[in-house]
Amino acid sequence: MSNPLDSVRTAFDKAVGPHRKRQNLMAQLKEPDVGKDRRAQLVKEAAQLESEWIDALIGLWKAMEESSVLRGKKGA
Repeated sequence: MSNPLDSVRTAFDKAVGPHRKRQNLMAQLKEPDVGKDRRAQLVKEAAQLESEWIDALIGLWKAMEESSVLRGKKGA
């Protein structure tokens, strides 16, 4: 028997991955010895991860809306 929250957990994991990667890139950008070319690459990668993260958050929101367990808790 599968857990009714499995789809929500999966969607959450998909959303967390790009967010953590982006945080790591942002930390690298703050380092003083990052060259101009590397900085441009990090900014580009961070923008792509931001887009992936937003898409994953939308997926998480949809999974939460479809979850019978969470739908039952909505009014409580």
